[in-house]
Amino acid sequence: MPDRFLLTTLLGREFVQTPRHLEHMLGHLPALDELCRSLGVSRISEFVDISLLELDEAASLLEQPPAQAETDPETGMVLAIEDLAWHPAALGMASLEACAQHLARGSSSLIDQADVPGLLEELHLCLSQLQPLEAQGGQFHFSVRNL
Repeated sequence: MPDRFLLTTLLGREFVQTPRHLEHMLGHLPALDELCRSLGVSRISEFVDISLLELDEAASLLEQPPAQAETDPETGMVLAIEDLAWHPAALGMASLEACAQHLARGSSSLIDQADVPGLLEELHLCLSQLQPLEAQGGQFHFSVRNL
């Protein structure tokens, strides 16, 4: 399982990766996916981009650090915007809102009630970041990687 789960947004060429690790969402990803399936919305895991995880894995398989590659000026990473998978913010909003509303009602048998507050906080953080992008055609993904 990856160590980091981060929300990354894109509006035009403006790339923003939130620094907060969404640990509750990562830890409950299978349950969130099942909840999404039962609510008839896209699964959260469908929005996960594994490009950085694959890059890290390739480097570890080679047992050497990758050759010094140039850092992309827009992303600050080796990978460019075009190398990553993007999804419409509106599509993600539907799934995140459905999960948040369902969990707020306190009726989920998939997630321990003690974990709901932290999970709701992270869902609302994501919603607050995606909401301004929704009407402007912004895109997003959840980035995963190991430290």
